[in-house]
Amino acid sequence: MSYESTTFFTSDHTPLSCRIYHSSSPSPSPGLVIHPGFNCPLTMLNLPSVASSLQSKGLTVLLYDPRGIGSSPGTFRGDIDPPQYISDLSDALTHLRNLASVNKDEVGIAGFSFGGTIALTTAAVDTRVKFVIALAPLTDLDFVSEEQRFRVLKKCMQDKESQVLGNEPVTVRVIDEEGKNPVGFGHEGGFDKEKYGRLVREGREGGEGWVNKVSLESYWKISLWTPWPLWKLLGRKERGLKGLMWVVPGRDEVSWPWLQERYFGEIEGEREGKGGEVKVRKWVVDGLGHEEILNEENYGVVMEMVWRFVRECLNEDE
Repeated sequence: MSYESTTFFTSDHTPLSCRIYHSSSPSPSPGLVIHPGFNCPLTMLNLPSVASSLQSKGLTVLLYDPRGIGSSPGTFRGDIDPPQYISDLSDALTHLRNLASVNKDEVGIAGFSFGGTIALTTAAVDTRVKFVIALAPLTDLDFVSEEQRFRVLKKCMQDKESQVLGNEPVTVRVIDEEGKNPVGFGHEGGFDKEKYGRLVREGREGGEGWVNKVSLESYWKISLWTPWPLWKLLGRKERGLKGLMWVVPGRDEVSWPWLQERYFGEIEGEREGKGGEVKVRKWVVDGLGHEEILNEENYGVVMEMVWRFVRECLNEDE
């Protein structure tokens, strides 16, 4: 399927690079914005195939490089700033809603991993969002220990002081030669250490446009962010959301399934198909890990379920 390479402008006039996968429908179609994962450009983790799949089913999809990632500029590269990302996702939605190919009253957002966490939080504060899809959202935003958290945040403050004195921001790798996160973000285990360690050792990219570093200050910004209290509000009718779909990989070692299910369970809304309520759906994909739900073998099945959910939210006939 074809796409249009373009840019959209955020509220602070930053141009973010995106692809728009226009629906072939002769009339305005539902629209979806997809936010990539942590430090991921739009080309990673099979997201272009995901967008093409949904395009073929009748959606217009906007897939973009987050600020400071891939082809999108930023104050400096690889600065992960959750509140800024949420603002940018809302601005992407503004661009989507104003496309001629899109019905502005039938728009939603989706995200994978850290992008799923951003999408859930954006949906909680942007009432224009009619449906939200969280694919393996990242729920462990802490460090491997309290001691490690203290060490990292201390270095973050030293870095901030250094920046005030005119020095460049400190950057750190996301993955080291052993396939681990060097600052201890998250928990032990997680990503495929052998796979990512090999990529780092061999100097290869994890995807087109991927750079294996972020600002140290990213971890300070993430530490100040607690999104889940907002998620509880997603199921309230007065919020105006039509539906929420949460996809949990049954063997997710990056975002623990039990923690995903805990936060999902705190969201209000109907689960059994009753009319008049916000549709809150959880789908546990047994036997698959964090990235596996979107790999070449599995993404088609997952996108079919996503499309069925979108149609349910929009009350379209099967």
